[in-house]
Amino acid sequence: MAVMLSYFKPSVMFFHRRMLIRASLFLNFCVLTYVALQAAQNSGTGGGNGAGGGGGAGGISTVYSDNVNLPSGVQIVYNSNNNNNNNNNAETETAVRDAPASTNVLLSSSPSQFSTLEVETEPSSTTSGDQQQLQAGSTLAETTDPPRPSDLGIDCQDRERHFSYSQRGSYWILNHYVPAEKAYHCNESITYTTHGDITFLDNIVPLTKRWDGPLSVAVYTPGSDYEAAIRSMAYLRQCTGPDIRQRVSFHLVLDERHFPTVLRKLHAQQGPPTTRPPLLTVPMAGLSTATPDVHDNKRVVMARSSNGQAVLRVKRSDSRQSSQAKETTAAESNNVEVDTDGLPIVDCDQPAPWSTPPQKTFKQAMNLTYPVNLLRNVARQNAPTHYILASDAELYPSLDMVQLFFDMLRRNESVLHLGRPKVFVLPIFEVYGNQTVPSSKTELVGKLKAGLAVPFHQKVCSYCHSVPKSKEWLVANVTDGLHVFHIAKRHKPYQRWEPIYIGTQDDPLYDERLTWEGKSDKMTQGYALCVLDYDFMILDNAFLVHRPGVKVPRREPLRDAMAKKQSAIIRSAIYRELKVLYGQNSNCVL
Repeated sequence: MAVMLSYFKPSVMFFHRRMLIRASLFLNFCVLTYVALQAAQNSGTGGGNGAGGGGGAGGISTVYSDNVNLPSGVQIVYNSNNNNNNNNNAETETAVRDAPASTNVLLSSSPSQFSTLEVETEPSSTTSGDQQQLQAGSTLAETTDPPRPSDLGIDCQDRERHFSYSQRGSYWILNHYVPAEKAYHCNESITYTTHGDITFLDNIVPLTKRWDGPLSVAVYTPGSDYEAAIRSMAYLRQCTGPDIRQRVSFHLVLDERHFPTVLRKLHAQQGPPTTRPPLLTVPMAGLSTATPDVHDNKRVVMARSSNGQAVLRVKRSDSRQSSQAKETTAAESNNVEVDTDGLPIVDCDQPAPWSTPPQKTFKQAMNLTYPVNLLRNVARQNAPTHYILASDAELYPSLDMVQLFFDMLRRNESVLHLGRPKVFVLPIFEVYGNQTVPSSKTELVGKLKAGLAVPFHQKVCSYCHSVPKSKEWLVANVTDGLHVFHIAKRHKPYQRWEPIYIGTQDDPLYDERLTWEGKSDKMTQGYALCVLDYDFMILDNAFLVHRPGVKVPRREPLRDAMAKKQSAIIRSAIYRELKVLYGQNSNCVL
């Protein structure tokens, strides 16, 4: 019996030892599974800004954190970014240590290096005793580049930007007639969309300096205003620096009742060049009044405008002149000079065209109405980006708005995909004529306190631009970045509110039957936003300021009569259509 006991004693001990090893392996497997699940969960919720949120081949999840509590048996491998490529297995400096339970492990002790912990979701194929090796490493490349707007999950499609004709009612549209040189993806910026006739084009200079994104400008050019607009756009592109050429696209709106005699053929889609381009009916300072005259005996040479821009010079040959004769100016020789886009070359040393405006434009001389909503829609629908700021040319934005706006969206990316439709409202102000336009909210508030600035149209139509919580907005602390200060509705007492905002291409368009002279031109679109239950997200540190000069009331009998007629059309026809299209809401009025 004693012999049998002595025989079974080692066997029992070996059995117990095997059971302990198996139990240890099982516990380690559970621990590893738990860590993998936690890593996958953390990566799914916190990895939005890094490498697409983590995850790679073989079910690897990435944890972005400064401190991680790891259970017993988990190892961390710190990889340096200084690899020596002497052979296929590049040597890296690593530090490996066991991490006992409840031990805080700092993933990166260097502020210049991003570190990640990668956890395999399945056990490694190699084991040593009762311990599983856990592979870990750093896969997030070191970078100093800031996040881009295109990193956000904005659902949009890049838009066409080639020249085309289109017709809307009694108007012809020349889309992208003078396009910007720089192309934008739909999700990487905000387009400032605006409009004007030839008397408003000087505003493009300060707008481009203050707006850090693309601009889409629709220009009303009836009759001879077309050629005046051409020369103003040429001056803007050739004489004011590279920003306008790179970021501003011009789209022309022609009136079929007052069509230009000839159009400049700037694009192949317009057909062969014309033999006699239009005459400039009103001379403008600094611009040659010579008109293009295309003949078979022309020659083309390279030249440069006074600001260094490379251009093509089209010069008529003359048998009476020696080929070595000194070139004279276009005004002296009646030569034709055009830049690489086909626009006339201007003398940048001369005053800008708008500095000596004509006594009356063609529009003014013919007493034409201004199709403001058609122009708004043309500028907006030709914008390259999903987000747009549909504004007026004389409203200048605060600085760095595009970057600040996308930084705000990045901090609250879920807002993009949840809840009701929304727009982001910019409060509007005016400064007196002897003042400069403020660049920051601190500067703006200082001018308001000193009586040098007032809310927009305070003396003309205060309720039209009265912003909810406006008094609280003025006294709120100025913070870094951009935030939503208040979420408002276009309900009483703000049912007549006409906000200007950053919206999207999905928002309702403006009714193109309404003119600027008839007033209330934005009310129908505001009604649609109200019925569709839009949230009006008022931004805290962004604003618009009108070109210096405070508007005051004045008598306009002719315009008042037109306003009565337009209001009658809105009530009798447009309101009925809007109710069918969008429905009704007792809080929304028109």
